[in-house]
Amino acid sequence: MNRPAVPDPAWAYQFGVALRSFRPGHHQWRFYLIDGPNMANLGRGGGTGGRDPRTYGSVTSLNDLQSAVSGFAEGLGTVIQAHSSYHEADLVALVYETAADCDGFFVNPAALTRFGAPLRIALVEARRPLIELHFSNISAIGWQGGQTTPLATAVVMGLRQYSYLAAVFGLICALDAGEIDSRT
Repeated sequence: MNRPAVPDPAWAYQFGVALRSFRPGHHQWRFYLIDGPNMANLGRGGGTGGRDPRTYGSVTSLNDLQSAVSGFAEGLGTVIQAHSSYHEADLVALVYETAADCDGFFVNPAALTRFGAPLRIALVEARRPLIELHFSNISAIGWQGGQTTPLATAVVMGLRQYSYLAAVFGLICALDAGEIDSRT
């Protein structure tokens, strides 16, 4: 089968549609995807100051990744709004502004993994499920977790862009089945 390179929003949407019948429920959950500092450099590898393609794969850009994740969620019958910033204060404000209207957060803290205490505090106070995402297996390089790891509902890492898709499907199914409360 000749598939387009991931992340391709049309492929991701169709993949979500194909998986929709496997959901235990039909609620249209609302999520926010937050990508922290350095993630905007996806697709700019090869010695040009971007993310190393040996670690971060063939992702063409953060915008393309976020479009694919949003398309996947739409295919599954849910909504994800994606945001990124190099400034932690922007991400903290986003969490506080959106917590009342969302059912969970997907966060790749990126450069905030070790030092993002204000983001961690905002996510604790949001009282929503949190899935921490990482492209690579951060444990393999000696990190035992970051600021948001202890409060995360789950951590999905090491699968590059597929970490995002797996996390989305997993949280949707867990919420549908009532195994996780969206108002924790």
